[in-house]
Amino acid sequence: MRSLEKRISLLEGARAIANLKTMTDDELMAHAGTFEKGSKEMYAAVLTLVLRHPSALPVVVDDPDYDVDQ
Repeated sequence: MRSLEKRISLLEGARAIANLKTMTDDELMAHAGTFEKGSKEMYAAVLTLVLRHPSALPVVVDDPDYDVDQ
């Protein structure tokens, strides 16, 4: 039984070390769903997904990439 526990702990450790940048959007959502609600791993996956699709509106009025005179 000890080897089974060791294998489970290795799998759980591998799950926590996922490369979020290489995952597709669907994989990120599935990955986020495998974690407990409110965990830092779940938030990391969701934030990675959200930051891939930035808003078209400027967040800050002083944004140098946003020209007010356009």
